Amino acid sequence: MTNVRLSLFSLYAMLTLIMTVSFSGITKCQEGQHKQFSQSKDNFSISPYTGYTREQWLEITERIISGVLPYFNEETGLPDLAKTIENTSFDKVRLKNPNEDQKRALERIMMAVVIYTKATGKDQVPGYKGSVTAPFIKAIIKGTDPQDPFYWGDPKPNDQVGSIFAIAVYLNQPVFWDPLTEHQKLNVLNYLQKQTHNKTYDNNHYFFHMVPVSLLEKFNYEANREHLTKMYDRLFGWYRGEGWFIDGSNRGFDYYNIWGFQLFNQILYRYDKKWHDLFGERIAKNSALFLETYPFLFGKDGGPIPWGRSLSYRFADVSLIGWSVLNGTCTLPPGQARRIASGSLKYFWEHGCLGENNLLNIGYWGTNTEMAEDYIAPGDPYWATQGLSCLLIPKDDPFWTSVEEPIPSDGAGGKLAIPGAQLSIRVSPLDGEARLFPVGQPFGQDRKLWQIGVKYDQYSYSSYLGFCVTGEGGPVIGEGRSGYSVDGVNWFFRERATPILVDENHHISEYTLKISDQYKLTTHTLIGNDGEIYIFWHDDPDPLYLYMGGYGIRVLPRAAIQKIESANKISINSGGYHSVIQSVGSTPGLFETEYLNTGEERSNTHLFGGKGAFPYWKSKNPIPPLTPIIMYSNGTRNRESLPPTIKLLKCPGLLKIQFEGQWYEIKVPL
Repeated sequence: MTNVRLSLFSLYAMLTLIMTVSFSGITKCQEGQHKQFSQSKDNFSISPYTGYTREQWLEITERIISGVLPYFNEETGLPDLAKTIENTSFDKVRLKNPNEDQKRALERIMMAVVIYTKATGKDQVPGYKGSVTAPFIKAIIKGTDPQDPFYWGDPKPNDQVGSIFAIAVYLNQPVFWDPLTEHQKLNVLNYLQKQTHNKTYDNNHYFFHMVPVSLLEKFNYEANREHLTKMYDRLFGWYRGEGWFIDGSNRGFDYYNIWGFQLFNQILYRYDKKWHDLFGERIAKNSALFLETYPFLFGKDGGPIPWGRSLSYRFADVSLIGWSVLNGTCTLPPGQARRIASGSLKYFWEHGCLGENNLLNIGYWGTNTEMAEDYIAPGDPYWATQGLSCLLIPKDDPFWTSVEEPIPSDGAGGKLAIPGAQLSIRVSPLDGEARLFPVGQPFGQDRKLWQIGVKYDQYSYSSYLGFCVTGEGGPVIGEGRSGYSVDGVNWFFRERATPILVDENHHISEYTLKISDQYKLTTHTLIGNDGEIYIFWHDDPDPLYLYMGGYGIRVLPRAAIQKIESANKISINSGGYHSVIQSVGSTPGLFETEYLNTGEERSNTHLFGGKGAFPYWKSKNPIPPLTPIIMYSNGTRNRESLPPTIKLLKCPGLLKIQFEGQWYEIKVPL
């Protein structure tokens, strides 16, 4: 049977490869997206996986810069992006601070200009008349001058602005520092000094206040180094192994590990000699360990696994690459590093990250404020420009001249357990989809904030499928989660899971029932190449209704959901996206579909845009304690999942399950 199964996998892999190639053409013209394509000529000889070369990177950077500069105010030099937000539920709940938003937008947009001017020596871009550096220099001069009518004032607690001003000086002093008068330089230094002493959030934000320290000390300013060194040591206290950090008081694992910790560690490694001498060895070591994980985070189409908050930062997920190559700490082969970086940039560019207004709008593919958190402002997506750091690498470096090399999703796939981050990753050998499984998730914030349930608490996340969104303050949903209920009406879903076992093929996790702090719901997850099996039970003395949600899929505009239902299975598909959930010898239940309609309040209910839907199962009657529920779940793009071959043997206190040819023993408490 195993040989037959492998043969089926091989045949199906061939078929899905053809379908995936076809799908790459489909994604370029999917409805509801404002598509952008590079005008530079692809070179598939040197870049066989993406076609991208340094020319595409430069062109995209130019278009990002030329697109946003017309939004700058001529008097203040600050960008005015507030009016670009659509009137949605997000706009109604966000706590606005216009001055802070504009300063933050200025800095984040500035990063693209700093990188571009350093990489090219140019001060102009096609599509915009005039100097691209002048608006930023004007804004900084005016904003830091107490005598100017547009003075920003002293930075308020938790103000983030200053780190990129310092990076600009480190990278390109002749352009961003030397033209300033002595008085103007003093104003900037005074502002930065206040930031080094400023109060900040107890998370990755410490880095914002560390970056200017070396610049200040160069000009004999006291920069609070002793205190910030203690804080830096505190940051390393958040390290959990395999290159992964928890995000401080947030306590969770997500992409801030890349565009916060790994990014700023490399910047400080390069520009602060004292901290380089003190922490450099640790930085290089944990960066190298993280880079062992890194290639597994991306699917065959270049897209990362969407998971966690701040996903509007998009291709900032490759920000580590440029700086680590510059520092000589990148342990990836140059061709593989470029394949990852170009793949991510191309993925977001061709899925419409630059909107019809020529801005990087809040969203993931195109504009989509329903996936945003309440702290995200219109200029915040320009943190993506940190990912353009690859342009700082000299054009004759092997990073640019080597032939692209494959990542796991380009070939045989693979599985990787990362116990330190309480997760594992599976890259499918069938179609190159990357899937992440957060076995535990200690994220510390209130689950009512930031749609944390859908962004952190699902059993798995897919690079091809994305997930459903409900908007800030929207309803709690059970997509991708187990759940329980006392009355069958009011439901609670998986959250704050604790890992018991993190293995490539088998996970065990548990979470505490809200109805009692001493009883738990335990789950065994079996990881296949094409879907997963979930075995779960509760230990509350009273019977409870139980629930299992399947993968959320995007419903394309004008596409209808097609459903196939039977006594033990439901599958739905829409516009090439499929989701299935199937009972495996479990207690009878109901299979239904939750269709997240849009309306006046919500313009999108899926991360990729448009409407979202997912299938789910719930028990007809309360389930006694320690009664295992066994469900198969899978989601696919542009293909149906393989019919799972599952064998089940039940013994007192023991389940034996064969899945994809491998036997698992599940001990059930008696």
